[in-house]
Amino acid sequence: MPLDYEKIETDCVGGLRIGGWEITSCHMPILSNSVIEEYAHELGFNVPEMIFGNNYLSIRHLASGNELRLRALDALKMVDTSPHSAKSVQVSIAENWTESSKRNRSDITDVIRPFDWTFSTKYRGTASNGLAFVPSETGIDYEKLMVREDILFYDENILYEDDLGDNGTSQLSYKVRVMPSGFFVLQRYFLRVDGVLFRIYDSRVFHQFGTDYLTREFSTRESSVKDIASLIPKKRHDDEDLSLLNNIQFVDSVMKDPLVECEVARIC
Repeated sequence: MPLDYEKIETDCVGGLRIGGWEITSCHMPILSNSVIEEYAHELGFNVPEMIFGNNYLSIRHLASGNELRLRALDALKMVDTSPHSAKSVQVSIAENWTESSKRNRSDITDVIRPFDWTFSTKYRGTASNGLAFVPSETGIDYEKLMVREDILFYDENILYEDDLGDNGTSQLSYKVRVMPSGFFVLQRYFLRVDGVLFRIYDSRVFHQFGTDYLTREFSTRESSVKDIASLIPKKRHDDEDLSLLNNIQFVDSVMKDPLVECEVARIC
C-alpha cells in the first residue's frame, strides 16, 4: 500500500515527509565576501570562490530525531591541511594558483596554513550523535533502485565550486530522489585539473521504508586526463570531441571501477 506523504514547499526549501522521515533540500544564494572571509579564518585557508554555505540536504528521522546533513562548511573542514597538502596534486600551475589566490583575496589576512588547493574532501555527511555508521559487508541494493516507480521528490544542488584559476574545476554537489519505496542520495566531489587528472569521490545513501537502517557507500576514483581522453569516441572525421572532458557524466561513465566502502547505521 503506498505511503501517505506531505509536501514541504517554501521560498528556499523543498521536500516532503514520508514513512517517518522528513527530507528537505535548501537553495540559497552564494555567500557574501564577508561571510567567505569568516569561513577562511575559521578553516585557516583560502576557500573556494563559490560557496553556497546556506544550502543543505537534511534527512531526519522524525521519531528519533536522528539526522544526516550535507553542508559545505563541514565538507571543507575535511580538506587536507597537512604540511605537504599543497603539493598533493603535482602540477606546475598549483603554486602559481595558490599565490595568485592569496593576492586576489587580499581581504583575507592571516591565512597562511598550507592546504590542498583542489579542495578535495572525503566528506560523507554530518550525522547526529544517535546515528552511527559502522562497516558492513552489504552495500546498496541497486536492483531495488532500478525498479521503475514514481519520483515523489527530486532535487540537485551545489555546495561549493571553484575553477582553480581557470585551470579546471572542483565541485561538491548532491542529488536526492524520494520514491514510494524509499529514498536515495548521491553526494559527489568532482575534480578536473586540466591536462593532469580527474577525481571523483561519491557518497551514496539509501533507505527502504519499513526497515530500521540506512545504507551508505563511499567510493573513490582517479584517472589521468590522458587516459580519459583516450576513451573519447572518434567522430567520422576522426577528430576527438574534447568537450567531453568537461562533461561530468561522460567522465563518470568511463572511469575505472571505484574502491568502495560500505556502511550501515541503525535508526534508534
